[in-house]
Amino acid sequence: MSATESTGHGSSLWLLRAAKAVVVLVYAFVLIDLVMLTLGFFLRLFGASTDAEFTRWVYRNVERIMEPFRGMFPSHAVSDQSVLDVSLLFAMIVYAIVGIALHALVEWLTGKIVALRDRQRIASLQRQRTAVPVGSQPEVPQAAGYPVSAPPPGVPANPGPDNR
Repeated sequence: MSATESTGHGSSLWLLRAAKAVVVLVYAFVLIDLVMLTLGFFLRLFGASTDAEFTRWVYRNVERIMEPFRGMFPSHAVSDQSVLDVSLLFAMIVYAIVGIALHALVEWLTGKIVALRDRQRIASLQRQRTAVPVGSQPEVPQAAGYPVSAPPPGVPANPGPDNR
């Protein structure tokens, strides 16, 4: 492998890691939005009082998240305080689908990073093997699993007619 190919793998690995970091960040925001939508849906469904600071905080955040979905479907009053907001339910479904897609993208990017890292490790090992000069380590000739210069135990060094 040449130096330019190795550098290409290094920049590819960096790019994949940066892409994964961005996707994980967006994934975290989508999950937080999904949690906020779920809270808002159940608070509206159960008719939570807007006197509570937590309820007002959730409703403020849900308003921002719901901007693309506002008015898509009509809300249905279940009782005098309880409201079934179908637009909010639809937004939850859309955010869940986006979250699943982002999760799959994170898994795919992780697989690509692992595969690229493995290819780099294999290429590095191959470069190390080819970097050792051929004549630097003397080879010992083998005969039936033993070096030629040293016979197996119990066998005379010069088997001949006078050593029998």
